[in-house]
Formats: sequence, structure tokens, C-alpha cells
Amino acid sequence: MRKQKDGVIINIASIAGRFVSTQPGVGYIAAKHGVVALSHSINMEECRNGIRSTALSPGEVATPILAKRPVPVSDEDKARMLQSEDLGDLIRYIACLPPRVCLNDLLITPTWNRGYISAQDQGF
Repeated sequence: MRKQKDGVIINIASIAGRFVSTQPGVGYIAAKHGVVALSHSINMEECRNGIRSTALSPGEVATPILAKRPVPVSDEDKARMLQSEDLGDLIRYIACLPPRVCLNDLLITPTWNRGYISAQDQGF
């Protein structure tokens, strides 16, 4: 990338890399904050070389890992979550941006955000 003075790196972080919560656990949150910091550090160090980095932080995505959660996620909730193809389309978009554009940080969540819904249900 340095030799060609161009390149894009897309780091997949998580909403947990932007907001602290007790839900996913301390190790996961620390790791995802690290991914966001890594991406920003790359931009600071490599902008003169035409290298740009995006920290992509999705909210809940309907993937097979949901089956490992202690409380099962309903099919209805899975259908409302981000889908793999949503992220794939976004990643392709980021990768195709012209070299003059650096999309530093991007948070993407489902419209039906279960964290927001839970807070509303609790009266917050």
C-alpha cells in the first residue's frame, strides 16, 4: 500500500467498541475499543502514504453466533437485526470510495434497536 500510495483497510469492530455495557463482557469490549483505536492510529500514521482505515461498528447482526447466547433470540428479532448482506454492501461501498475519501468511523445499527427498545420498556 505504501509503495502504490493507496489502500483501504476496513476493520470490523462493534457497537461495543463505541459504548460500554455489561452485556458482551469486559474482554470483548476492550478488544473492540482496541480495534477502533487501531483504525484511527492507522489513519494518523499513514495519511501521507494514501492509506486510509475505517472502523466499522455494527450493532446486532443476525449471524449463527446468536445461537450461543444464553437467552435465545427469536426469529422475529433476527429478522429485524442487521443482516450479513447489509454489512457486505456497506463494506463494498467503503472499499470503492475514491482515494481522497477516508471514512474514519462508522456506526451502523438496526432501526429496531433492541437496546433502545429495552430502555423504553423500562421507562427510560
